[in-house]
Amino acid sequence: LAMLASLYGTRYELDLPDSTSSIEKLVELTDKAIQLEPQDQFARLVYAWRFFVLNQREKFLNEIEKALDLNPNSPFRIGAIGFFLSLYGEWEKGKQLLDRAMKQNMGYPSWYYGATCVYYYRINEFEKAYEEALKYDVHAIFWGPMLRAAILGQMSRKSEAEQHISDLKMLKPDFESKAQYLISRYVKEEELVEKIIIGLEKAGLHNLN
Repeated sequence: LAMLASLYGTRYELDLPDSTSSIEKLVELTDKAIQLEPQDQFARLVYAWRFFVLNQREKFLNEIEKALDLNPNSPFRIGAIGFFLSLYGEWEKGKQLLDRAMKQNMGYPSWYYGATCVYYYRINEFEKAYEEALKYDVHAIFWGPMLRAAILGQMSRKSEAEQHISDLKMLKPDFESKAQYLISRYVKEEELVEKIIIGLEKAGLHNLN
């Protein structure tokens, strides 16, 4: 149930077809999963993530701590927890968990780099951010080329950003008309969302909404 819930949640977060109805399924399935096994770390993690998706910060932080306490030594789980803590503004704690997960688990997923990239982007360490963005190798997802384009825009490397913008538009043709909406599904700080928008505009995208 928790795994299925995570698929519905991801469909919503990435604005895939029928994403609006996915919220209802995410809530329904996480309720059932947590009722059946409240001490299962994955069920608790997906239950916490539901509040991330719904923009309910206090509930998210409360539940994600419960998930972490169930097994603070699980390399994969602490990486996911660190990822979402970071994107909800708990950057230092989240980055520490991500670093630990990467050190302990050679097979960690490359989407971890989405958070580490944004960690450096927000503090203007664009070279480090770009290094992390190059490692974000998740095919068919627009976030990789989007992040690389925004960083290159901030570094005044507009010509290098062109291919990433092309890839972004291919993967998400309606990106420009809903950029802020899409970015804010993962990045929960308004100022940081705006900073990513500014990077994209410097890279060559215009009229982002």
